[in-house]
Amino acid sequence: METSKKPKTAKHDDTQEDLKQVVKEESVTSSFSLQVAKHVIQQHLSKETSVICSPVSIDAILNILAVGAENSTLDQLLKLLGHADFQGLKNAACKLSAVLKSSNDDDNGPKISFVNGLWLDHRFSLKPGFQKVLRDVHKAEARAVDFNQADQVVEEANSWASQETKGMIEEFLSKGDITSTTILFLANALYFKGTWYRAFGKVDTEIGDFNLLSGDKIRVPLMYQYHKFFEYGTFDECKVLKMPYKIGKSSDDETPMKTFSMYVFLPHENDGLPNLVEKIKFDANLFKDKFKLNSVKIAKLVIPKFKFECNFGLKEPMKQLGLTLPFDEFCKDFSGMTDIIYPIYVDDMSQMCIVEVNEEGTVASAFTRGRMPTGGMMRMPPPITFVADHPFMFAIREDVSEALLFIGTCLSPK
Repeated sequence: METSKKPKTAKHDDTQEDLKQVVKEESVTSSFSLQVAKHVIQQHLSKETSVICSPVSIDAILNILAVGAENSTLDQLLKLLGHADFQGLKNAACKLSAVLKSSNDDDNGPKISFVNGLWLDHRFSLKPGFQKVLRDVHKAEARAVDFNQADQVVEEANSWASQETKGMIEEFLSKGDITSTTILFLANALYFKGTWYRAFGKVDTEIGDFNLLSGDKIRVPLMYQYHKFFEYGTFDECKVLKMPYKIGKSSDDETPMKTFSMYVFLPHENDGLPNLVEKIKFDANLFKDKFKLNSVKIAKLVIPKFKFECNFGLKEPMKQLGLTLPFDEFCKDFSGMTDIIYPIYVDDMSQMCIVEVNEEGTVASAFTRGRMPTGGMMRMPPPITFVADHPFMFAIREDVSEALLFIGTCLSPK
């Protein structure tokens, strides 16, 4: 890789710092990754297919790329990720790592795994500064591989993804995804398994109608609860319900308690989901400014059981949203990564997600990769019901940090 002659416009800070420090001003989930998620959701809406996307997994890969970037490519990444400098990027990565720290097996709270991986051609080595941040901040170790043995690398990466997602994602990579021209491969794996704070009784699950966008109906398992308190709100485009998961024990006195919830955004009309997605501003203030909820008694709650998986490209959505330089084949700005003397760039980026929602709770996983080649008598108000019997949007979030793990749409539970 050739070293660029231009001066660096953003400086890497390699000084030792306390990695437990949490900087409140730094957003854990970038508005950019949420915009990418919106783009992916709209693409799938046009095909009338369900989808789930992980914004934090996207951020993880882009954060690592930014660590090894310089000059205008680093400036573009920092701007889109919402950080003034490299230190802001580092603070956000540390906070995200703390929020998604793996849970203990004996903990009643959600089971979480959030890990990064990097595979590098054995002929090259990582630069010390990049390797240090990769290890200390992103908790990742580089693996030396021979990309001439592409099938072997695919098998190794799939094995890693399967292990880190508890077997949910077994074959993310296929033959041809890795080639002999690949010199570096980045991946993030995210696994989440949460148990509802108020579980649904299996005996209360009944087969009922679910209305599709087309106007057709299908018969699906619907889960019921009656006369329970939930945080809820009704707005112009939709009703929103917050369904909390059980809270686990804190691993130590210094670690704040983590509370995860699923939010269901239910359009008022059976075919209102496209309009809802179009009108919502997908950014880091989504839950602060737009959707403020209050605890109310829900007379009847109906949610379908659903499970689906999806695999989609991220390169074109990112380019359309302004992230172009990392994908330029003449990019010379990743010289902060390795000792390679010729240009390297990102030629592919994609994500695979799986989600399952049932009476007990939710299981979801994501795998994101980037390949680099070269109201007298008062009248009682009517009872509040929340019946998700038509397409809706949902999100899984850690409520203290506001980290958005997953966001997606359920157009059909089947």
